[in-house]
Amino acid sequence: MKVKILSLVASAVICAFSCSLSAQTLWYNPEDSFADLMFGQAFEGQERESVYHRFPKKAKDVVRRGVWNLSKSNAGESLEFTTDSKNITVRYTISGAQAMPHMPATGVSGVDLYTKDRDGSEVWLAAKYSFRDTVTFRYRSIDIVNGCDDGKQCYKLFLPLYNEVTWMEIGVDEGAQFAFEPAPSERPIVAYGTSITQGACASRPGMAWTNILQRMLGREVVNLGFSGSALLENEVIDMLAEIDAEVYIIDAMPNVCLLEPEQIRDTVLNAVRRLRARKPETPLLLVDHLGYPHSKTDPEARGLQDKVLEMQKAAYSRLCEEGICNLYYLSYDELDFPQDGTVDGTHPSDYGMLAYAYAYRRKLMEIFSATQ
Repeated sequence: MKVKILSLVASAVICAFSCSLSAQTLWYNPEDSFADLMFGQAFEGQERESVYHRFPKKAKDVVRRGVWNLSKSNAGESLEFTTDSKNITVRYTISGAQAMPHMPATGVSGVDLYTKDRDGSEVWLAAKYSFRDTVTFRYRSIDIVNGCDDGKQCYKLFLPLYNEVTWMEIGVDEGAQFAFEPAPSERPIVAYGTSITQGACASRPGMAWTNILQRMLGREVVNLGFSGSALLENEVIDMLAEIDAEVYIIDAMPNVCLLEPEQIRDTVLNAVRRLRARKPETPLLLVDHLGYPHSKTDPEARGLQDKVLEMQKAAYSRLCEEGICNLYYLSYDELDFPQDGTVDGTHPSDYGMLAYAYAYRRKLMEIFSATQ
């Protein structure tokens, strides 16, 4: 009987402590806002099945089912908010598996929080996290490192790369100020590509190359990476053409490489011509296959790599001969991908993602210089 009484007392204490903690936290749900809050998201003003989906609802009956399902993942999306709270908690639910054999839960299903210091330099915040039915990231005892005029700090929260958020709340200290920032209306850089573009296999959302690039350039980058499904299909190209982009990036060769040589060339030709028919002036950047680090010892990988490099270059040369304007090329040599840059011979590690982002930044700065 004594043991039972002690157990009941302990349960009551734990319950009271939990209730006390809950009472000290105020929760904010992005879906409660009437403003457009999602950064890195295109198709402004179009109806969505979820505020977190990358494609609008109408795409469900247009694009291939596999592409639609992948578009529910939140790669490249982020929320910005300001608060003077010393403690921030992010809690949310997801629809898919939390991790993959070659990519950790922190990248597949986690979030990533950044801010800036007084000098404007980027600051990453570490969290205590828990992956359960409700995923929780807790940031504790934050020292205000920059602060706006009203004492608040500005934060950017990157969403999961390979999972779909179905519900989310951000909690701050009771009495603290909090506000979501509306998404900008500027023209974004639009990146269409494969699993590599989607973010495989970054250890955290902030380390996907599109998110690194966004932070490097201070420009919006829309991530339309679809794992194993970047086949330059007409339906997807037509969706891209609906976006008022600053630059289009086409980085599909790691998927298109599986086609026959002539099909690779013709698929690229068709995609560029189709996009150009709708967007005659927008800069368009074709990107080479990043290559296989093991191609020096694997004849099959070397043959596949050489085939796709040759065929896309042939397509690019023909398009230039046709007078396609504002067409740019990021070559295999310019990518200069590091030997130790992947986790499995295909998908970049954080090290590879950073190298990839630097190569993109160099080329995009050339394009901006030439077009502005």
